[in-house]
Amino acid sequence: MRTSRRWTVLGITLLALMVAVGLTVSDMRLASSQTVTLVAKRSEAQVPADDPFDTVWSRANPVEVPLSAQTVVPPKAGGDRTITARALHDDERLYVLMEWEDDSEDSLVSSQTEFSDAAAVQFPVTPGETIPAFCMGDPNAPVNIWQWKAAWQTDIDEGFVDVEDTYPNASVDLYPFEDEDVFYPARALGNVFAQTERETPIDNLLAGSFGTLTQTSDQIVNGAGEWRDGHWRVLFAREMSVDGDYSQFAEGDSTNVAFAAWDGASDERDGMKSVSQFLTLEVSPDVAEGSGGVTVWIIVAVVLGAVALTLVLALYGRQRQRG
Repeated sequence: MRTSRRWTVLGITLLALMVAVGLTVSDMRLASSQTVTLVAKRSEAQVPADDPFDTVWSRANPVEVPLSAQTVVPPKAGGDRTITARALHDDERLYVLMEWEDDSEDSLVSSQTEFSDAAAVQFPVTPGETIPAFCMGDPNAPVNIWQWKAAWQTDIDEGFVDVEDTYPNASVDLYPFEDEDVFYPARALGNVFAQTERETPIDNLLAGSFGTLTQTSDQIVNGAGEWRDGHWRVLFAREMSVDGDYSQFAEGDSTNVAFAAWDGASDERDGMKSVSQFLTLEVSPDVAEGSGGVTVWIIVAVVLGAVALTLVLALYGRQRQRG
């Protein structure tokens, strides 16, 4: 009996050891929501800022990030969902990729009942011991937010959706001031939502608590989003070091990052969203060499092999006891 138990204990120990080795080799981290770390490794391959489905992202280590409804201030909305986050850098730029499930592609806001899918990443302006409030920061710890909007992506990819596009059967006899800005006050005043020509689908924002969200004059964040087979992938890209009171990044440093997502089909907009807690973002000097798909199969193979070995050792121990 004791011999059988010893073989069982040995098998379990080997199982734990093999799983630990698999996780270490694949750089997969097991952590709670308070200790999750997103690692941005250095990519020696080019990272296209306009293609969130590029194969280079198979080299980045994915992290599953839970989101929940925004319930701090009204209007409260959102829900439980999970996004997959990845990050890379190339010594000059930081790239962050978000991916999540969405049954519908909501990319139009041309009528009062249509709302755009959207996504955002948020960083402390000044990393340090004080972590800002994850919803819009606070006066002593402001945040830099990069928000992507599906409607803005459509404006870039397909052209601005005008009234004629939304209501193709409408009839107008005469509009003599069509080309005069004074009759388009929002556009004339530079309202970002009334722009007809965009250079980026991502808005660079600053906030220091609820009600302080401000668009900056420096629209320096690039990227792209694409909906494919029931999934959104959104890519954010910015120079690691920039002028201004914005988040700064450097190889070897770490900071914090939080995520948010909006579902247009659920009428989510503004504060009606799903949000995450802050994670740790590590800008690593290590080279990104792994392949996400291969890594998963390696882990599966290691675990299955370890389970099989445990069973074999347990059966061997019982046979020795009977013999």
